[in-house]
Amino acid sequence: MKTLIQGGYAVGFNGKEHEVIKDGVVVFENDRVVHVGKQFADPVDRRIDAKGCLVSPGFIDTHFHSGSNAGDYLLNEPDKPDFFASNYLAHGAPTREGGKQAHLKDVDVGQRFSLVHLLKSGVTTTLEIGGPGGDPERYVEMVGALGIRCYTGPSYKNVDFFHDREGRLEYDWSDERGSAGLKGAVDFVKRYHGACGGRVQTMLFPGHVDTCTPELLKETRKAAKELGVRVQIHAAINLIEFHAVMRRYRLTPVELLGKIGFLDPEVSLSHCVFLTGHSWTAYPYGDDLKRITDSGASVAHSPLKYLKIGVAMESFDRYLKAGINVGIGTDTFPKDIISEMRYAALVSRLVDKSFIAGHPRDVFNAATVGGARLIGRDDLGRLQKGAKADITIINLRDIAFGAVRDPIKALVETAAGRDVRTVIVDGEILVDQGTCLRVNEDELIEKLQARAEEIWAGVPKWHWTGKGVDEVLPPAFKMK
Repeated sequence: MKTLIQGGYAVGFNGKEHEVIKDGVVVFENDRVVHVGKQFADPVDRRIDAKGCLVSPGFIDTHFHSGSNAGDYLLNEPDKPDFFASNYLAHGAPTREGGKQAHLKDVDVGQRFSLVHLLKSGVTTTLEIGGPGGDPERYVEMVGALGIRCYTGPSYKNVDFFHDREGRLEYDWSDERGSAGLKGAVDFVKRYHGACGGRVQTMLFPGHVDTCTPELLKETRKAAKELGVRVQIHAAINLIEFHAVMRRYRLTPVELLGKIGFLDPEVSLSHCVFLTGHSWTAYPYGDDLKRITDSGASVAHSPLKYLKIGVAMESFDRYLKAGINVGIGTDTFPKDIISEMRYAALVSRLVDKSFIAGHPRDVFNAATVGGARLIGRDDLGRLQKGAKADITIINLRDIAFGAVRDPIKALVETAAGRDVRTVIVDGEILVDQGTCLRVNEDELIEKLQARAEEIWAGVPKWHWTGKGVDEVLPPAFKMK
């Protein structure tokens, strides 16, 4: 079937960069784009009116964890003081005796919900770290049913985290745990790479630099090269990791990865905020940024996650100027990649003390061609002949936008996921008029709320204080 999208601002790709075609047309046949331009004279089977809309390549989310947002309330809690900015461990580190009571991944409700949330924000391709969990077959079936393009695999590490009864973080090391995790991840790649008509692809996802031994990381790179897949690792993610690695190896996390031969163009680093010279590390020695640049590795940047804990990458522009490829991720709720573009731009202006930093062009590139480069795809993140028909249509004809002169600037300055009208993956319409066509959204939200209430009620069973959720994480105002 040949489909023509007409009447909007079409973001074409000229082989080197994006260009906006006012009143442009995009034509795709089956799963491929066949034409981008001002007009198209040949007959088509279907037309989509995009008047007043931005017709964009589908966005690529380079760092995502699926699951209910009930757990996210516990992970990024503003009432939990923590100098080391380890709020992400608040829910990931139960007491030893409470470990089995902590919230586990829920394929049918929580994970399905977060992928729908992502899809509706205009994401057509995501890197889902650790998504398969303990039930990989059901997970892959669920992803296939939703239709999103997904690079995924189990996450693994040598360490399990626990809190003692005083709230101190404990590392529980096991070489066997790491080896078994890598084996399971390799098995997943062999079984599911290319599943769901090619929409499910695989990667290796070792946990964090401070939770994996150098031996496990070396084995990961060896396995990835043999399998022909890419790798992403959480690196320079917080002060706990930075100081733990410095104490253990007398090297920064990035320096350690470089020393063991882990870094190269087929590796991406999640977050990568706490580098040498960052104001929080108070460690000006060496040049982590140059190490990343020289290696050719990419960075997956999730600005909102850090804004929630009062931290910023220093800075988005500085990474780009160093020659590092940067993608955009959604590591917290809301998983809204359009808003993440805006946060990346504004935070860069703040930390650089420059109103010309964080250009909309650069953050849009990060969410499209930057993400495509990170996964080694030249047929994603762009609209040109031969590219995949992964397309996002965003409505700009609204009072919120007013008059539009530059649609990319309007998108980054004003838009949010709720402005996404249509999402197409492999030529299939998955979101139409803002509604996901493959799920009953009302039913899903009802199930999600019920499951969330169970999760919050279970907090005393695993939290180190033994207290209920309202004591551990008090609401903003008293609730009656």
